[in-house]
Amino acid sequence: MNTTFSSDELEILEYLKSWDGKYLSLVDISRNASGRQKFRDTPNWANGLMTRLIDAKLVEANERGHYRYIGKAESPEARPAAPALSKTSKTASIVGDDYFPATEPSEPPAPRWVSPQIEALLKQSGKKFSEPKKS
Repeated sequence: MNTTFSSDELEILEYLKSWDGKYLSLVDISRNASGRQKFRDTPNWANGLMTRLIDAKLVEANERGHYRYIGKAESPEARPAAPALSKTSKTASIVGDDYFPATEPSEPPAPRWVSPQIEALLKQSGKKFSEPKKS
């Protein structure tokens, strides 16, 4: 397997990593991974690259055509299956960004830096910085 990726593919991977495993639409990836100017020039620039990232098992797609980063360490067999909707339920609802309603209350998300690159730069400086405040 060829593990050499183009700069566009690396930008997509970094963008998906920053979303902590949430699924994102192809339009969101195309618009935000490499800047809005590239999106204005070529709106579907990321479309052809996603297949290669899926084949490399770095990204997965759900049934709605949204993508998320899974990385090399996490294989599809190792992850728990998404909870199925009960057959007795007549109505299904989408809860926030999660397409499968949670069966139990989840804990609030961990605070995030603006970007992984800024976090790395701040840590390299050697100064003590506090974690981002919870919003």
